[in-house]
Amino acid sequence: MFWSELEARTPALTLFPLMCTILDWSKRSKVIETMRITLIGASGVGKTTLAERVATVLHLPLIPEVARSLCREKGVVRIGDIADQEAFKFEVLERQIELENALPAYVADRSTVDCWVLWQRWNICSAMTYDTERMYDQVKAQSRTYTHIIYVPPLIEAVEDGFRWTDGDYSKQLDRLVRMTLWELGLMERTLTISSITMEERVAEVERWIA
Repeated sequence: MFWSELEARTPALTLFPLMCTILDWSKRSKVIETMRITLIGASGVGKTTLAERVATVLHLPLIPEVARSLCREKGVVRIGDIADQEAFKFEVLERQIELENALPAYVADRSTVDCWVLWQRWNICSAMTYDTERMYDQVKAQSRTYTHIIYVPPLIEAVEDGFRWTDGDYSKQLDRLVRMTLWELGLMERTLTISSITMEERVAEVERWIA
């Protein structure tokens, strides 16, 4: 009924392009519905803002930063004030996996890969070997479920938000670990490296990549 009415009201020369546009949109919509997009990068590089914008543009649910949510639940202002950092990192990892597995598609502000990056920076030398291997195995398995990874390098000066350390040298260290981890886990083919400064340009980069 729809197509017969549309054909009666639309000139023949314009009907075919219109049908193609509708079919292309429908196909792209179905692809988006299976996208599991994560953002990764050092502290203060603009991941949260970009994640929120991308989720809005693609009409996908947003998984907010898990560590910040857990700290809020515990009444902790700064993440460094958590007493047992190793246990907390596993708590973050398990919540991240739980939230990701509950959705067929999403945009996640950070991912399990971030958990491994921070473990390497802060815990790998002091933790028990079996805990490190358990963390790595869980992260590696979950990282295979990501369809798109958006890596945001430190292109802008980090702004102190009172939650975590944003020192410039620390950000450089985390950034190196991020790049090494993406390579080591074999995720580079699924990764977009952001090169723009403004948020509008970054969103446009993501849209072109996904299209």
